[in-house]
Amino acid sequence: MTGVEPGQTAAATAKANVTTATVTTGPSARQRALAPVDIRDCQRDRLDLPFAEQFSLWAMRLWVDGRRGQPVEYALEGAFRRLHQPQALRRLELFMLSLAHGAIRPIRLWPACSRPVSDDEARLLDLLRYSQAGEQFAPALLCRSFLRPAAAAVTARLGHDLAAQLAEAGLHFPLSGPVQHEARHV
Repeated sequence: MTGVEPGQTAAATAKANVTTATVTTGPSARQRALAPVDIRDCQRDRLDLPFAEQFSLWAMRLWVDGRRGQPVEYALEGAFRRLHQPQALRRLELFMLSLAHGAIRPIRLWPACSRPVSDDEARLLDLLRYSQAGEQFAPALLCRSFLRPAAAAVTARLGHDLAAQLAEAGLHFPLSGPVQHEARHV
């Protein structure tokens, strides 16, 4: 089974890796957990994100914290209830379970209170953004950077469902500009 697990707080990153996914081949989970992570790799600050992205990132991170045994159910249920979208929590759970079970490499998700945004977290937010914008292929392509191809397709669909529920709650992920696709010449 592969999975998404949170790491230490930002202050403890010198001692441990942030997030690991258990994989049946390659380095052990312990070896991956002890690999150093350079916080300079995180180019964005969570507090600079629009509310929809902050909320979604917080919910994903908190879900992962819950997988490590922290009591987070009440906080997640309350947050989605305040959005008047309690069923969106189930969409989040399905989305995150798909990520956890389809991972082919460690997916870096910081603890819920951390300020930096990892590249993987930015990809997950982009997946939600492109899903709300009606993009059909971009979400699955983003997922393929850390998921098996079959899992990428399923996760992209689940991400689309989550993004739709969040849009119904008034949480919109605006595109910063028109979606640019690279032209490939054969």
